[in-house]
Amino acid sequence: MAENKIYKILLIEPSEIVASGMSAIINRSSEFKLTTILPNLGYHTNSNNSFDIVIINPAVIDYNERYDIRSIFYSEDNKTTIVALTYTSHDENVLRQYDGCIGIYDSADRIFQKLHNAIKESKENKSELYELSTRERDILVAVAKGKTNKEIADEFNISIYTVISHRRNISRKLGISSISGLTVYAIMNKLIDISSIQ
Repeated sequence: MAENKIYKILLIEPSEIVASGMSAIINRSSEFKLTTILPNLGYHTNSNNSFDIVIINPAVIDYNERYDIRSIFYSEDNKTTIVALTYTSHDENVLRQYDGCIGIYDSADRIFQKLHNAIKESKENKSELYELSTRERDILVAVAKGKTNKEIADEFNISIYTVISHRRNISRKLGISSISGLTVYAIMNKLIDISSIQ
């Protein structure tokens, strides 16, 4: 952590009670400052502010977009740390794309520890993943899970030729051509869990 650095935080949380509690806890710290609280993502898209950390309740994201959280907060410098704020359990594949996860029952000390860990995780995991489109990431996950081109085409209701084109683009962007290499990349970037590989 940089000395005297104050991390600006955006909290996206629909519950006013939870948001107020998080604000009170976070603003106890001289290192973190919760500068903005929004009830949903719609307000974020109208904001030009930049934040070091975004804490977001995954429930506010449309289910179809939950696997694409990074693209929502994409910036040219890719410095935003994204942390989930959860009340209940969520799909591990959804949570895997966040740099960290704060539970509603975490103590203040635990929250600060998790924020520090998330910042560290975020710095270690900045990669070419941002260059892949949502569909390319979906295809990459399917390839890493051992699915054939036909199975991928059927799953996404696209032609086999489109699948091949996506795979070619993925390989070009990542500089990885083997299935084993793509699988390792997907695991390292937390797109899939090693236990989900066939």
